[in-house]
Amino acid sequence: MDSFSNHFYDPSPKDSFLSEKCPLPSSLSFQKTTAYLLENELRSTVAFPGVVPRPLREKIAEIMTLEVLFGQSYEIKDPEKFIGRFGAFYPLYLTLRNSKSWPKIRKIANKSQGAGIACLKILLPLLYETLEKFSKYSEFSGGGLKELNAEMEKLLQEFENILQETFLLWGSFSEGNAFRNSTFQALQEKVPAFMQLEGSQAFLENVLQRLYLRMEGFVSEMEENLELFETLALLFPGRNWSYSVKELKKEPFYVQLKTLKNYSAFFEKNPDLRRIVNFIGRREFDPPADRIRYSPFGKNRIQNVRFSDSINNLLPMEAAKLLNPALKQKFYADMLEGKLLSYQLLGKHYTGPPRIKPRGPMIVLVDTSGSMHGTPQTLAKSAVLAMAKLMLIQQRDMKVILFASTSQHLEIELSSRKKMSKKFLNFLLYTFGGGTDFNTALASGLKSLKEKDFRGADLLFITDGKSEISDELVLARWEEAKKKYNAKVYSLIIGGSGAGGLSQISDYTYIVEMKQDLEGTGGKVKLINCENEK
Repeated sequence: MDSFSNHFYDPSPKDSFLSEKCPLPSSLSFQKTTAYLLENELRSTVAFPGVVPRPLREKIAEIMTLEVLFGQSYEIKDPEKFIGRFGAFYPLYLTLRNSKSWPKIRKIANKSQGAGIACLKILLPLLYETLEKFSKYSEFSGGGLKELNAEMEKLLQEFENILQETFLLWGSFSEGNAFRNSTFQALQEKVPAFMQLEGSQAFLENVLQRLYLRMEGFVSEMEENLELFETLALLFPGRNWSYSVKELKKEPFYVQLKTLKNYSAFFEKNPDLRRIVNFIGRREFDPPADRIRYSPFGKNRIQNVRFSDSINNLLPMEAAKLLNPALKQKFYADMLEGKLLSYQLLGKHYTGPPRIKPRGPMIVLVDTSGSMHGTPQTLAKSAVLAMAKLMLIQQRDMKVILFASTSQHLEIELSSRKKMSKKFLNFLLYTFGGGTDFNTALASGLKSLKEKDFRGADLLFITDGKSEISDELVLARWEEAKKKYNAKVYSLIIGGSGAGGLSQISDYTYIVEMKQDLEGTGGKVKLINCENEK
């Protein structure tokens, strides 16, 4: 197991390549990102006609984007100025930000940018609608609020007055008129006064009750199905998934989606399997040739013999002086004068930070023979699904080759040119069975390695180790292709004791065992051995 610890990247259990988090942007990148979202993803939401003027809708959307999508609290440096511009939105905004739903919404958006955008598409219309319905005075009170007592009636009247002043102010914005000083000053007085009234907080919570219910429903669906939606976004790019389970049930491949969800959950519960996939998919450092220099920082090459005061690289004849009392004084004198004979060591040294080079495409060959039926089938599908997600996230091409007997052969491509996503989902429902022909599988992998889109691809074999390879010519061609295209071969052996015939071409071999759980729907994967063959 020493080799396992030496070359594996061991991520934290909380880390996952399946959930890419939004980096906290600088002010400049935030402005660009927000402008892009308003112009593209949120355009139909913000541009929908309403009582709230378009510039104010955009500004509210900008504030909500900062809060939800980037997890940063909008800093109100001057409350009076903010109230003078946004009026009645100010108390609603503070109430929403302090609600129980708010941390849940931000947590979901932090896990998935797509879910965050979908959340904004639901949240913003509800905010606009709340303001607009109240702008029609008491019309909203009959259906939106719970039964009102005398105290609530008074608060409702006060809030309606604030809204009237707010829309008068916003009307002057939309018409391009100057600020109405009287309205501006009235809002700066009325809004804080309203917020200090007894029961105002409960009133505002009541106003936002419908919004809370809708957002709680959204969060609940996302907590259960987030990985499913993220996978769909990768497999079917450009499709505007609504982040609604009800909508998913209308899809013709809904059965496959439930299966996909199960295999994703299985992968996440098995840390050894996650480590294997993460290592195979890691990125490489690329030290450019123009930044490699011979320098004293490298110590792997003797360049010359020179005088120095260093005792680290002494010639043996100098060290021998320390054994003779007469020459010992000579040794110390030479050291003080820098006249000790020493080796001058040089070596390759990278100047400047290395560039990160994304790894190339991947070819995954899956043994679908009868011996793989059952628990090995579950592990194989989970590993392939995880690898597909990783490759799609990193924008790398991938080909899955399913092989059994000579007549059982299927290729599924997930690349920039061809995305056979429906066939990939069908693979998750496919029941393994039949014989095994590794010679044909090796020939197929070799052929794919020579294709333009897959030159230099790494290859992953997933099998139970019962691989018998009789075609010596194919093996010889594999060795040639690996050297020519600088390809690596990984073998994931399920339940076997070795890689069998694959050991002749494998660079890394992982031997795992899997124990089925009591329900028969999952199990525990354990790494037994990890070998670096070459």
